[in-house]
Formats: sequence, C-alpha cells, structure tokens
Amino acid sequence: MRPIIGIPCHSGLREGTGRPIYCNNRTYSDAVESAGGIPILIPLLNDLEAVDALLARVDGLLLPGGIDVQPHLYDEDPHPLLGEVDPKIDDLELALARWALEKDLPILGICRGLQVLNVALGGTLYQDVNDQIDGTMRHVYPDLPRTQVIHNVAVEPESLLEQVTGKRSFWVNSIHHQAVKKPGKGVRISGRAEDGVVEAIESTLNHYVIAVQWHPEELFKTEEACANLFLGLVNAASAPVMPVVKSTPAPTPAPMVATVPSAPVVSDDPAIVAA
Repeated sequence: MRPIIGIPCHSGLREGTGRPIYCNNRTYSDAVESAGGIPILIPLLNDLEAVDALLARVDGLLLPGGIDVQPHLYDEDPHPLLGEVDPKIDDLELALARWALEKDLPILGICRGLQVLNVALGGTLYQDVNDQIDGTMRHVYPDLPRTQVIHNVAVEPESLLEQVTGKRSFWVNSIHHQAVKKPGKGVRISGRAEDGVVEAIESTLNHYVIAVQWHPEELFKTEEACANLFLGLVNAASAPVMPVVKSTPAPTPAPMVATVPSAPVVSDDPAIVAA
C-alpha cells in the first residue's frame, strides 16, 4: 500500500472572498505524490490531544516551511529582525514533531520544519542569520523565483543525507533568514552552505529523520538529490520499523520423574498373597 504522509497546514485567507482557510503550498503534495506517497493535509487542531489519534493513521510526517518559531520556545528573547510568528502553528507542529520522534515515525523537515525539529529536540536558532553571524552570505531572496538555485550544500560523508541523496554536494535554492544555532539532543549536522551555515540535520536517535534548510519541493523535478529526499521519506514510511520486543526466557521445566511400578511383595508367610 502507498504510505500516507501527513503535512501540517497553515492558516490563510481565500483570495477573492477573504474567508479564513487552512492551506499549504501545492508543491509539497506534488512532491510526495510523485515519490509514491499519499499526502494528507493536517489542519490547525483546536484540541492537541487529537494528535495521537491523527498520527496513528499516518505513516510519515513532512514538516513544511513557513513563518518564524517563537523564540521563548528555545529560551531566547525576540530579536529586532524576528519575522511573523503564530503560537497556534508552533503548538501544533511541535506536538506533531515530538509525537513522531517518540514513535520513531519517518520525518522530513523543510526550512521552518528543520527549525521546528531542532527546537523540539532542545536546540536553539539564529533568529536572523545575516545579523547574528559575521561574514555570512545572503540566504533569503524574496525577489527571485523559488526554483532559482543560489548556493552549494556540502554533505557530510557517511550521513543519512548522503545515503538518501546519493551526493556529497549539490546546488539548492535559499529562502530563509533563520538557521540552527545549537543543535538539539541527538542532532547531527549533515550539510552546510559555503559560509558554514547549517543547511541539513538528522537525528541519530531515530531511524529516519532528515531536515533541510532549503526548499526541495520546488526543485524535485530538476534536481535528483531533492527528488531523492521525498523518495527516501516515502520508502521509509512504506516499511516502518517494528518496535524491538525483548524476549522473556521460557521457564525451565521441572525435571521429569519416572514412575517405577512397585515390586511384588514377597513373604515367607503363606497367608500373604502378592497383589
């Protein structure tokens, strides 16, 4: 069966009517479907306890791009260049990420999704790369097409990212102004830009968790490495890892005792007759 990949929605307004809607970019769904998965959009739930029931029905999770993560979630004050935030989106996506990590569900994080994963694992973020890291190149280009490649990503050898993409370096687009500062628990940095900014992470505590800072859903039709990220997610979700069950040693059986028939009674007394 084709695996079901959950993709959280964001809130928006329908063009023309202004009515509130839940939505996300079609390219996420297109990329998942092209890799053989079935994308399912997850709305902003009012009851976060419903996450358990919802995620029990999906085989993998794609955490998409979007707005900034609230700094207080990683114990920092807001930076002057912090962008738009939404507590409801943070609550939902952090709940989804933590549930999926706990259940070892395959995860692909994209842009904001990388940042959500790192925060869910106890890491921190640069709230504005160019202002907080000296000597960095420009990482956000709102005036260019989202399919425009900007810089190279160097992939760490023997990483899950190398295994999945099949490459040690490739060119990517760049549409972000935040990045990983302190990696979270079990986080391995598996890709960097030329200026050292973290471009990819993975979890050493889970069987399939990859997150990237660029937008592969915009490049999957032209860049093999980006297409392979979605194939990797779908393949991992198609064959979920079964939990290891520790076997309990069988009790040692009691020794068998042979029953020996009683010997006939022998007596010199003629009055006694053996049975």
